[in-house]
Amino acid sequence: MLPIVVMIVCLIGGSFADIASSIKVCSRNDPDLSRCIIDSVNDLRPRLATGKISDEFRIPPLEPLALSTVNMDRGAEFKATFSELLVTGPSKFKIDNLKVNIEKLIFDFNIFLPKLSFKGKYDLKIKLLLLNIAGVGDLTGVVENNHARVKLMCEKYMRDGVEYMRVKKMLVRIQIEKGRFDMKDLFRGDPVLSQAGNQFINENSRLFLDELTPGLERSLSDTFKATSNEIMQQATFDEIFPA
Repeated sequence: MLPIVVMIVCLIGGSFADIASSIKVCSRNDPDLSRCIIDSVNDLRPRLATGKISDEFRIPPLEPLALSTVNMDRGAEFKATFSELLVTGPSKFKIDNLKVNIEKLIFDFNIFLPKLSFKGKYDLKIKLLLLNIAGVGDLTGVVENNHARVKLMCEKYMRDGVEYMRVKKMLVRIQIEKGRFDMKDLFRGDPVLSQAGNQFINENSRLFLDELTPGLERSLSDTFKATSNEIMQQATFDEIFPA
């Protein structure tokens, strides 16, 4: 979801030809540019869910949101890979406290997601408290009251004699209030141990989420930075922020 929000936040400040007629365009000189961008993103919410911004411009849909792979490695005691993820609930996002510095190309904002349900695959080997937990299989789960603080530091660059913009650095800080997980085939599919492992994870979900969060932040930052830059290279700097 973050790269889509990044793209909309950036492009909404300009007059990107294919979508200008379908969105509320905000002037870079608007004295309340942050509020204008937030209002415009909120107006787009139904179309963000389907991915059809206009007849000429489409983005990956938010419902469901597909994520290929999220890798986490915190050493020998926490290694996890989540793949083929389908997430429902991203279109319910709310953005607030947006701060825009056009001169320095810095965008700083909060995202709140009330509830995210997901399914996919997992490959996990962790130590939680004194228990070693490992398995490979199907995953379902729910996380609620999810907060993220996002800071984008962008820069201009030249390509074929034309000025473009890209994300130089993306910082993501995530706070998940609570979650519940169901991992099939823990402990090589032993039904008794698998049930006990899931129960242990969910009874200690705060510890599990605290272990999960740093790796998730790094993985999402790297993935979404690359995706955001792929999206933004479709328009020149002057098209995004016309003089």
